[in-house]
Amino acid sequence: MSEKIKTDEIFVNEPDTDLDLPQNRKWALGVLKKWETEVNAENFIIPVQIGDKEVTTENIKTYYDRSRGDEVAVCTANLASQEQVEEIVAIAEKDVSSWRKSSVADRKAILYKVAENLSKKRGDLIGCMAAVTGKTFTEGDVEVSEAIDFCRFYPISMLTFDELKSVEHKPKGIVLVIPPWNFPLAIPVGGCISALAGGNTVLLKPATVALPVAWEFAKCFWDAGVPRDALQVVCPAERKSLNYLGAHKSVKHIILTGGTDTAFRLLENSPRTPLSAETGGKNAIIITANADQDHAILNVVSSAFSNAGQKCSACSLLLVDRKTFEDEAFKSKMRDAVESLRTGSVWNPINYVGPMIDNRNDKLQYAIDHLEEGESWLVKPEFIDEKKYILKPCVKWGVKPGSYTFKTELFAPLLSVVCIDSLEQGIEYANSSEYGLTAGLQSLNAGERTLWKNSIEAGNLYINRGITGAIVRRQPFGGMKRSAFGGGIKAGGPNYVSCFLKFIEKPIVEAPQSTPLSNFAQDAEGVGKDRINAAFTSYAKTWKEVFSEEEDVSHIYGEENTFRYLPLKRIGFRITNSDNIADILLVMLAASTAKTPLTVSISDNNSLLPTVCKASSQIVETAVVAESETAFIDSMERYDRIRACSEGLTDAAYLKAAKLGLYIVDDRPLIEGRLELLHYLKEQSIAFEYHRYGSIFGEEK
Repeated sequence: MSEKIKTDEIFVNEPDTDLDLPQNRKWALGVLKKWETEVNAENFIIPVQIGDKEVTTENIKTYYDRSRGDEVAVCTANLASQEQVEEIVAIAEKDVSSWRKSSVADRKAILYKVAENLSKKRGDLIGCMAAVTGKTFTEGDVEVSEAIDFCRFYPISMLTFDELKSVEHKPKGIVLVIPPWNFPLAIPVGGCISALAGGNTVLLKPATVALPVAWEFAKCFWDAGVPRDALQVVCPAERKSLNYLGAHKSVKHIILTGGTDTAFRLLENSPRTPLSAETGGKNAIIITANADQDHAILNVVSSAFSNAGQKCSACSLLLVDRKTFEDEAFKSKMRDAVESLRTGSVWNPINYVGPMIDNRNDKLQYAIDHLEEGESWLVKPEFIDEKKYILKPCVKWGVKPGSYTFKTELFAPLLSVVCIDSLEQGIEYANSSEYGLTAGLQSLNAGERTLWKNSIEAGNLYINRGITGAIVRRQPFGGMKRSAFGGGIKAGGPNYVSCFLKFIEKPIVEAPQSTPLSNFAQDAEGVGKDRINAAFTSYAKTWKEVFSEEEDVSHIYGEENTFRYLPLKRIGFRITNSDNIADILLVMLAASTAKTPLTVSISDNNSLLPTVCKASSQIVETAVVAESETAFIDSMERYDRIRACSEGLTDAAYLKAAKLGLYIVDDRPLIEGRLELLHYLKEQSIAFEYHRYGSIFGEEK
């Protein structure tokens, strides 16, 4: 039985609240009433957590309700001093609870209990998000479901790696989780669970503006049995404390969801600390002449304006075929759809768009105040509150490539509409962005869908549906280009937990069948030959069974949700004088198996150069360059990723990679193909919703 089928049998996504049921509507209204009228800064007070202790400080932050013009205080929080941050890290280092020694099964049971606790607390979590971050009820509700899904899926996906025969694993140690404010529940829960499932200790540094939400869900973890030294919530009063955390020697991995600038700062602050980051997106939906206009408008409006446009996956660019762009009926329907969206306080459940998190968005204000050549307002921007938190959805028409609004991520309910002459031009415009998070196509033409799918540069692709709302396992989430930093492994996908594990190869018990490549691995014990031979078999097997085919793991009527692995454009592999030939050959073999071109960089005085050159002649897509490390560092921008056999590269190499946003894979190469091949691939999710007038089955069925 394959791992995908096994996981499919165990894992079921948590359903959202069915608000068609009268008892659920009554419950929802009660939740909103409680958090609007009963919770306040005097009865919702957050201490500083230091392991098992809860203390107060002089650093106080008060949280105000944006739906009520910052006039009502909803929470008071204590922020940690630098000394307290250092104490928190010291507690994490000690691991007094021995969480890092716990079994996979024990952790799975506890994290399942976290899911149960989150489910029981659904109402308070939704209410807290509404009060603190301005989330509407329905937006908060789906986020609770996603958080619950993470709690169940990641412990299950751990089983795949726990059952591998050729390796054993252990936790990396301390993982620093830095989530955003726009998904204050699901994303931080996902980061914490992915690290905890592998036995790591977690330091959760929530977005300061969303700290109360983190405190609410952290109690679900502790009450379930996660030790307080295994999960500590740390929200410092000073920015320097974040730099201290990010560069601390005991922090072995950082999980970030946030700005691209933040990702670069973390990398340059600690170039050798692995970073898994999902950053920004300037996401485009293309509407061709072959689209169903009504269906397309529905998908665009929901993608652009849900959560007030403050999703990293939101549609901010709409690229429209000229015929449709010039169609007055299309413009009228688009205008009507946007203007029909109810906007206002989250305490009124009829509202679809609530307040923004920030009323001092200079980029947004510039885009509102400036119309460039050819631009006009299809729907004019209008703030409905004095403090300018609540902006009605607006549409800027006639935006051109290269303009301010075209290039800039605004994080607001503002949609830019661009005219295109062909699908090919639309793809070119969309790919011109430095980001590559989500992308959408509205077309009933199979040829257009195939062209777009195989040409667009984004991590999550959506056809004839909205481009937000990725669901755990169904649509693993993560981008490409400047939308992602790290190893290209998607959150909510089958491989994410492996990022936070240290794998150790077991001795080979039974000599595998000989392969031609093993002749290049010469050592006294024959261990190198055995490793090459074992890897040859493992790589070929896992490539065929896991990595080579695009597969739908959910099997939902009316849609396809496929997941595939794509080769990188090119990997740079730097060999040091301390590397052994077996490890080198494993890298060359793995890259070839994954169909990713590899450039092998080796000093001309390295004694292994002749052997490497001979081996490369038998391995496709492999080039060997004799050069100094300095020359290699100078050429690093040519590569999508860097491979090394150890941490033996110089600090200069890591610093250059940090400046470029490149990921250096410096784990020792493994014979286990299920793990090693991941380093040479990137993941992509494709969701295709069948047209509403067609069959609920795919065209081939």
